[in-house]
Amino acid sequence: MNEKRATTTHGIFERSARTYDLLNHLFSLNLDRRWRKVLVRFAGVESRGEVLDACCGTADLAIAFARRLPVRVMGVDFSENMLRVGRAKLRRRRLEGRIELLEGNVLQLPFADGRFDAAAVAFGLRNVTDRAEALVEMVRTLKPGAPLLVLEFSPPKLAFPGRLYRFYLGRIMPAVGGIVSGAPETYRYLHDSVLAFLRPEEVRHLMDGAGLQRVRVRRLGGGIVYLWRGIRAA
Repeated sequence: MNEKRATTTHGIFERSARTYDLLNHLFSLNLDRRWRKVLVRFAGVESRGEVLDACCGTADLAIAFARRLPVRVMGVDFSENMLRVGRAKLRRRRLEGRIELLEGNVLQLPFADGRFDAAAVAFGLRNVTDRAEALVEMVRTLKPGAPLLVLEFSPPKLAFPGRLYRFYLGRIMPAVGGIVSGAPETYRYLHDSVLAFLRPEEVRHLMDGAGLQRVRVRRLGGGIVYLWRGIRAA
């Protein structure tokens, strides 16, 4: 079942890579850019070092890290088409020397234990077949005392604003996204994956179980998005 889900998800992102950035910024009213900047500030990484961007997609988070901090970023994603778009962005911004993008699986990261000064995953954890194992694997690559950050959509509540958001996710985004991208299944998947994702306290529980300490959470966008931060034990 997990293998079938992974194959389906991979195909969705391969097909939607060309218009992925445009529609993300459009549907979020550019708030996704702001949320990534909040993550970078919340990371608390000020010294030179290396950052892991897991499920990096088209490298927006990696670019946000490189623009704000004097760090090198390693991005990993399972979609070669998304990485191709990301590499083109790096060339335009002349960031190839500071950001490297690799095709790979977040459940089997190709890095040594204790390599990174920080790790992050933005809007990617809900796409992983085994979220607990993904967090454990990211923690493995961190230096003792280094932070892991997770930025992700949260299932909307059933009160009025949440019902309106559900309508937006379920009707407006698939309709517009399908016309622009030619891949409406991407935005149906977004709706389904957000509604099926974990509650904020459940993500915190997974981070505790992965060996992270002092896990903190911030509510963003009126509860549309949450940001978690934990520290690898020494």
